[in-house]
Amino acid sequence: MAIEDTYNGATAAMTFMNAYIKTVAEEIGMDRAVSLLTKMCESMGAMQGKILKEQAGAGELDVKAAWALAKTVPEGIGIGAEVIKESPKEIVFKTGRCPLYSAGQMLGLDNNTMETMCRNGAARLMDTMTKVLNPNLSYQLRKFRSGAEDFCEEAIIQS
Repeated sequence: MAIEDTYNGATAAMTFMNAYIKTVAEEIGMDRAVSLLTKMCESMGAMQGKILKEQAGAGELDVKAAWALAKTVPEGIGIGAEVIKESPKEIVFKTGRCPLYSAGQMLGLDNNTMETMCRNGAARLMDTMTKVLNPNLSYQLRKFRSGAEDFCEEAIIQS
């Protein structure tokens, strides 16, 4: 039940955030609103990465150690992840239902807008955070869901 409560709480919070972004976009244009979203998410990613790295008490983390820390961020908002491929240089995973996506649907955002917001928002947060954990690693959103019942495919890779 705790994961369901986390997901529902995150969906409510993301609805407010997406409503704000939608309102800002109506005032200053979507390109500028997305640019500000990116700036905020990169700042949050740097902060989150620093916190996680300090908690780990480690130097540069390999892919597996970075994944173990990074996955706590989506888990913290009720997003589960299933590893579908693992090697020393790459972890590929898929994520199921997403409170950001659910919030966008509630607000009537189309799939392309939600993908743009995700790639330039949450995905940038995750990439920035991953690079703080180890500058030789990166996060990729490889496949964006086509609908609520679909999944996203994501990866942490070593360059």
